Amino acid sequence: MSDIPYFDSRAAFALRVRQASADLYEQMDECLQAHGLILPAYTTSLVQTLHHIGPQSVAALADELNLSHQLASQRLKWLVNEGLVEIGDDPDDRRRRQVKLTAAGKREAQKLQAFLPMLERAYSDVFDEIGVDLHRGLIEARTALQTRSLLARMPPG
Repeated sequence: MSDIPYFDSRAAFALRVRQASADLYEQMDECLQAHGLILPAYTTSLVQTLHHIGPQSVAALADELNLSHQLASQRLKWLVNEGLVEIGDDPDDRRRRQVKLTAAGKREAQKLQAFLPMLERAYSDVFDEIGVDLHRGLIEARTALQTRSLLARMPPG
């Protein structure tokens, strides 16, 4: 329990989500390494998207994952440095840059496909233990906030 007002209340929800996110990424990194993947957790959604959708522009990847262009570029930089993706000219539009998995990236993506069902089971175990499907709850909370913002839910002031 905290002596700081509202830290133990719903007013600190965003803080708790950020803390949980940091814990999840740290633990997911441990799981990925334990299962022979070199990917950091923060890159898995990019690799998954490229694996299933194919080559994309940085902007299209950012849009698909609802990331800022800057954040997507930062995360891609790690993948480029590790030789898992390459960024080159888009054959359909020379003004755009296209991101695609390399042969090594495709192998890592295949390992990721085998890892994801195990991750799914681990999260299910957590959700069963606490009696709340946090995945579904966060999707529903995000939809609710996109429909009606926090500001719209507060009294005027």
